[in-house]
Amino acid sequence: MHLRILGALAGVFALGACDQAAPLQTSAPRDQVITALDEQARAIHLENPSTSLSVAVVRGGQVEFIRLYDRTATGQTVSGAQEPIFEAASLGKPVFAYLILKMVELEILSLERPLYQYAPDLFDDTDPRVQDISARMLLSHSAGFKGNAAKAQKALRFDPGTSFSYSGYGYGMLQKVLERRTGLSLETLARIHVFEPFNMPSTSFQWQTAYDYRIRLGYDSDGNPIGEKRKPVSGSAAWSLHTTAGDYAHFLAAMLDETHEPALKQMMIKADTKITGAIAWSLGWGLQASEPSPSIWHWGSNPGYRSYAVGYPKEDIGIVVLSNNEKLFEQIEPLIINTIGGNLPSYHWF
Repeated sequence: MHLRILGALAGVFALGACDQAAPLQTSAPRDQVITALDEQARAIHLENPSTSLSVAVVRGGQVEFIRLYDRTATGQTVSGAQEPIFEAASLGKPVFAYLILKMVELEILSLERPLYQYAPDLFDDTDPRVQDISARMLLSHSAGFKGNAAKAQKALRFDPGTSFSYSGYGYGMLQKVLERRTGLSLETLARIHVFEPFNMPSTSFQWQTAYDYRIRLGYDSDGNPIGEKRKPVSGSAAWSLHTTAGDYAHFLAAMLDETHEPALKQMMIKADTKITGAIAWSLGWGLQASEPSPSIWHWGSNPGYRSYAVGYPKEDIGIVVLSNNEKLFEQIEPLIINTIGGNLPSYHWF
């Protein structure tokens, strides 16, 4: 791992009490890691037979394996078109953040320039504080917006840049500015700068025809089908990402790669907003004081779907878990810890 990146991430947190961590399985034999995962995932599936659970493990800069647990495969290594599609929700936010930082590199956007100067008509001018909001603030959830994309979320909770308030609405505002500046859709930009370079052929912010045959339909916390599946005709940075565990693991592996775009990666793992002694936010990823070293993470939560991704930059190990059942979320934490090790302070925060 690049020393500047390690220094940035290690400096995020003061030492503090964390949940007991399991050793990271950086050098354990592949079969041993799969056996540990199978034990956890098969038990989950046995209790929830309608559930689909897809898990990808990243080690040493590579997507080492992808395992599927559902009615068609209760523990099978899969790849490519064999993988089902899941609604990944907020796992799209780090993807979007990376895209924005590419636009900053190309001088299409500025991290610091107030976005009001690019597109004043997109902002509620009844509150003059919106004129101070920058892309940096929106990516790190420090602009003051609250909640998701509802129109009622325009009101600011605090002065921009002074605190933390997780906001899908803020990401939506930044998406509108990006599309205005480039004249291109989120989907087009993401395909050019993220999906194609990082080998994510099954990933999209918009509904694809092939998804009709590959999607795993969601279940609520009572185990009931959620009903008609949403099929977004236009992309939303805040919630509409659809992907496979393997595709998203390729993105995670790229984020852990110390040799590729180290300056950009440093911005994605350096704390812009500190929240608690164990949790902070970068430009896209959540950061946590995990053991044996800090890690990047994000979760996804849409009706019928729960997901989580975590990566340890120092040890170059990570995992992506996608599921189509809301009640599985509490079971994903022990699955991750028993498969790759470490611990997840973020699970006890959000």
